[in-house]
Amino acid sequence: MLKAAFNFFLLLALVSLFIARKSFILFLVLVVLLAIIAVVVQKAKILEDWSVFITGAQGRGDKVISTAKDSINARKVSTIEMKEEKVGPRLTPAAFGETREFLKITDRRSLKLGSFKIYVNAIDYGDSLFVSWYLTYMPDIWQTIASLLPGTRKIIGLDDLDLFNRQDLTAYVTCVHKCVQDAVDKLMLEMGQDPSKVDRRSRGFLGIS
Repeated sequence: MLKAAFNFFLLLALVSLFIARKSFILFLVLVVLLAIIAVVVQKAKILEDWSVFITGAQGRGDKVISTAKDSINARKVSTIEMKEEKVGPRLTPAAFGETREFLKITDRRSLKLGSFKIYVNAIDYGDSLFVSWYLTYMPDIWQTIASLLPGTRKIIGLDDLDLFNRQDLTAYVTCVHKCVQDAVDKLMLEMGQDPSKVDRRSRGFLGIS
């Protein structure tokens, strides 16, 4: 509905540019407002996730995240970007309401891959620690606006992940998955726990173990 309205007013704006320039401004404003709405209402789609509950590890979340970051950096993947930021429940920066700090990881190897972001978190739960990561699909702002145009979703979206896209995505997620697991294993061994009992397979369409 939003996409249809955007394209309708965009067409009217283009037509009015040549036959009624006073109307052009009005239609252009409507196009801009619809683009802003599209950006505001978008939310991340969770495609894959993995988690583990570490008994007695309260207060050690920062250590897990730090170890995971070091492990990712050690892989020397130049296209991977990492940033710690506080986000709301829609996994977007939130000025108000409840927020939680996540390590946001992006692989900028290609235009499509950049839309797949991984959020890693380690949060206390009673005397224990809940470690998790979530693979999400959420285009950047300009990609969201571009996707309103006919045909562009196939260029930047999920519609047609080819073999190379799938290969790159799997390698990227596997890299992060292994690094987070390494951090979890290290902490559990330090606490005298057995990491071999942890279910290592992720839940989703990739099913990485």
